[in-house]
Amino acid sequence: MTIDLLQKRQVLATNQLNEHGQIVDQSILSKERYKFGFVNILFQGEELGLVPIYTVIVRALGGNATHIGICGAFNSIHSVVQWVGALLLKRYNSNRKAMSVGLWAGALCALTVCILILLGLNPALKVCSLWGYLIFGLLLAGISGVLWNIETSWIGDLVPKQMLGWFSSMKWIVAAFGLLCFTMIFGKLADISPSLPIYAGLFLIVAISHVIGVLLVSTIIDRVPKNANFIYSGASHHERLNYTSLPLWCYIIFYICWGSGRTAMLAFTTAYLLDQFHYSMTTIASLFAIQSVIIMILLFFLGKVSDKYGNRMPLILISAVVSCAMLLWVASAWWGIVPIIIYQFINGAAGQTHSMLGINYGLEIFPDKGRAGYFGFARIIIGIISVTTVMFTGRILRSIEGFQYTLWGGQINHYHVFFAGCSLVALCCIIPLLIAGKRVVHAV
Repeated sequence: MTIDLLQKRQVLATNQLNEHGQIVDQSILSKERYKFGFVNILFQGEELGLVPIYTVIVRALGGNATHIGICGAFNSIHSVVQWVGALLLKRYNSNRKAMSVGLWAGALCALTVCILILLGLNPALKVCSLWGYLIFGLLLAGISGVLWNIETSWIGDLVPKQMLGWFSSMKWIVAAFGLLCFTMIFGKLADISPSLPIYAGLFLIVAISHVIGVLLVSTIIDRVPKNANFIYSGASHHERLNYTSLPLWCYIIFYICWGSGRTAMLAFTTAYLLDQFHYSMTTIASLFAIQSVIIMILLFFLGKVSDKYGNRMPLILISAVVSCAMLLWVASAWWGIVPIIIYQFINGAAGQTHSMLGINYGLEIFPDKGRAGYFGFARIIIGIISVTTVMFTGRILRSIEGFQYTLWGGQINHYHVFFAGCSLVALCCIIPLLIAGKRVVHAV
């Protein structure tokens, strides 16, 4: 009987496993963390790089602030359907197979978006093209969330908790570099030729990257996922998720506050820069790129800090600082672009930096059995509330368009009021983390 190289690696790795079946040898895991970073670029990095472009695509298809608000829900729908990842893991009993299925689905969805945008070249089909883009854009974001869930569970199955910072920091550094490249490339292309064929071509790149991701995933060490049921049913005798756990609900409320405030603001930052400062997409992409550079620096240090002291306290500190820094967008009413540039430096503590700490905190408090289910259940609630919030705020922002108020020599408009509210909502996220303390979720 012959076995391939990956199976040989897995057989060898069994001599370096802990009691949870996780690999404790850094020499084995060192290559895998880079692979996860590149896979993350291929299924999420290019889509995040498109965030500044969403506004111009919607406007090119005849959309308004309401439609931009729906685009802002892309990040939230990313959360709503993550529970599907737990079902795929249970269906295929393999992280690798579940990930490959999700990547193929993402490739097909991105290709469909590409075609739908091209339909907008026909004026008679422009409305259909706009809504098709929004619907399948939401679907693509959902698939990205499913892949995120599988990837997170896979890392939890593979890496011991005391090595998560070391492993994840390098994985996120690679992902942040990829996001930086995609943001700059997509922004430049959108400036060179701000047209529907170019916008469609960007999604063709997304489709191709998902296919490449399938090939890379096939080289990562697999593990059999430890599943748990969402409810008592069937003959699998898996444990049920512990829905009454205090730290689980603190985790959920933390992300509801953080995600609602951050996602709502992010949905309209590009529109604000276009309307307030009349910047090109290349300039806007450069502003967002500042964050990616800072992220790569902070990730290296925070990985070591979180392995030594845990993830909760760094998460509280960074969440509080970045939430308050969101007020710098309001300060731009007096000092122009300077506060926003300062914000992008501070915001380097968010993005992948905050994601790494948040994910590792979840891996820290959730039990091994049902890990993907806990993440999926939490994200259903987080995503639904965040989607509703973002869509609702899009309507509010449209209803107060034209608001102007002079204060201390500065012109306050509807964007500034909106950004101040987003900052306050995001800052509330530290309260549940303080309540949770050092508690963890116990299996039932």
